Amino acid sequence: MLTFVIILVIVVALFFALTYNSLTKEKNRIELAEVELRKYEEAGDPKDIDNAKKYLSAVLRDYNNKVESFPTSIVVNMFNFPKMHTEDFDEGL
Repeated sequence: MLTFVIILVIVVALFFALTYNSLTKEKNRIELAEVELRKYEEAGDPKDIDNAKKYLSAVLRDYNNKVESFPTSIVVNMFNFPKMHTEDFDEGL
């Protein structure tokens, strides 16, 4: 019985660690996509700006899907990962 409890604790801890790591990586992808968008906006090429907006919108959508899905939502609520909004980028597409 004690072995089962230890295994269960390890599995749960591993789940939390992997989920937290995954969400952190997604937030980093969002930040990189925002930097890329700003770079293209400064350059002024409309095609590159539209592609950067599409990429950022896709990254935000993937992140929000993770945030809202179970069991990831448990980790989201524990560590206050916010849902990110995409309406600013969808307007120009």
